[in-house]
Amino acid sequence: MGSEIQSLCLSPVSNSTRQMQMDASVERVVAHGSTTVLFYNRKSSRYVQKSEFQAASKVNFFFFYDGERTMKNQFVLWCTLSLIWAGCTDDAGLDSGGASGDCEARVLPGDYIVRSEQDADALEKEGGCAYSIAGNLEITRTQQAIFSGLNQLSAVGGDLRIYHNDDLKTFEGLVDLSMVGGNVQIYENEQLSLLEGLNFLQTVRGNLSIFHNEKLTDIEGLFKVNRIGGDLHINNNNQLTNLDGLFGLVTVEGSLIIEFNPAIELVEDLSNLSSVGGDLVVENNRRLKKIEDVSGLQMVGGSLSIAHNEVLDMVEDLSRLSDVGQDLSLYSNDRLTSIVGLANLQRVGGNLNIYDNEKLAGLDGLGGLSDVGQDLNIYDNEKLISLAGLAQLANVGGSVFIVENASLPTSEAQALADRAATGQVSISENKN
Repeated sequence: MGSEIQSLCLSPVSNSTRQMQMDASVERVVAHGSTTVLFYNRKSSRYVQKSEFQAASKVNFFFFYDGERTMKNQFVLWCTLSLIWAGCTDDAGLDSGGASGDCEARVLPGDYIVRSEQDADALEKEGGCAYSIAGNLEITRTQQAIFSGLNQLSAVGGDLRIYHNDDLKTFEGLVDLSMVGGNVQIYENEQLSLLEGLNFLQTVRGNLSIFHNEKLTDIEGLFKVNRIGGDLHINNNNQLTNLDGLFGLVTVEGSLIIEFNPAIELVEDLSNLSSVGGDLVVENNRRLKKIEDVSGLQMVGGSLSIAHNEVLDMVEDLSRLSDVGQDLSLYSNDRLTSIVGLANLQRVGGNLNIYDNEKLAGLDGLGGLSDVGQDLNIYDNEKLISLAGLAQLANVGGSVFIVENASLPTSEAQALADRAATGQVSISENKN
């Protein structure tokens, strides 16, 4: 084996089992003569030695290879990555009850409710080695700290609801579930901290809602979800610190709403997201400091609203966003100083609303904006000193309302109105 790349796909099982799999594979590679054993940490996007391994529960796949040919074999490594994500090698079946090649897929009609380990075992027995459910599935009041059942279920035709599991701390079941035809709701699980068991889920055709999970700290188990047919709504998860688990997301056909998550400090790692068909809302996240690395987003079909984020300082790296179909609203962000990330925005189909941002001094991030379909409302921005950032704005389809910006010269407001206004103009109580 020597200089050949060695790979391992770890099944989504408990942390202790995962560590045992890793140790066994390291020994196997070393035994065949590999000089340097490394593994890939997908969260930090780097290769590290086993001694540096941290936070095993947040690393889903490890790739071992000979360090002497790292650069030459990058292409092969990424091919291996693709194969593993698509279905994995024989190692994927470890402890997951993988189906054999002669297994017949079954579709179970109707709805199912799982309230205990016994219910899960009975459903697995009825379904066999590979099965789907035509109707809805509820997992509720299980009274289990670790849910590890339903490992053969591949699809749910209706809704999936995981709720009111007061003792549930980690979720390691549903490891083969790839598609939900309806909505996915995960809510009011008081002890739930991780969503590990959903790491094969790719498509949700309805809404995906994650809310009121008091101890949920991350959603990395959703890293393969690439398409949501309805809304994505993440709200009221008091210990959720990041949205890193959404880095595989490409399309949200409905609205993307992130609100009332008091521990989130960054909205980042959404660089693969290309379109939001409805509204994009980031509101009432009191520790949110930056919105960054949403660089793939090109279009928001509805409104874009960034509001009531008390410590938000910068909106950056929405650098490909060119069109907002309805309103763009930036308001009540007490510490907002920069919106440079909107530099490629060319059109707002509805209203442009910028108000009550105490520290916002300029609108430089709107330098590419040429058209506002309806009203322009800029008011009560105490430190706003210039409208130079709107120099390319040539048309406002509705009224212009620029009022109570104590540091903004009235002459600048009037010049903008003279150039772009087509409707009623209200300019007052700015700096004379």
